[in-house]
Amino acid sequence: MSDTTEDNLGRRLFQVQKEKAVEDALDKIRHRVGAEWNSVSMPDSALLKYVLGEVWTSIDRHRWATYSFSKLSIEDVYGLILLGKKLKAGYSVTEDQIREIDIILGRTI
Repeated sequence: MSDTTEDNLGRRLFQVQKEKAVEDALDKIRHRVGAEWNSVSMPDSALLKYVLGEVWTSIDRHRWATYSFSKLSIEDVYGLILLGKKLKAGYSVTEDQIREIDIILGRTI
């Protein structure tokens, strides 16, 4: 197998793992907030998914595993969405932004 093919496979595997982790986290969040989830718009839901994906790529897996997504409140969700809007407004994700998100997610530990 060529290096290029192995690189592509590695990138694809990384992407699939990220998508699975984010979907699992979203499922736990949706289940936790229940009917209040209906107040989250589709664009905001997509933004939350983006935020979770950025965090997943920016932190180590051990830290990700410590987050208890099933304990997030709807206020936490809106806080993450607000931070996501700030992330999208910038050109790149900064360590300070990841730290802000980590604070919200880490409160549930």
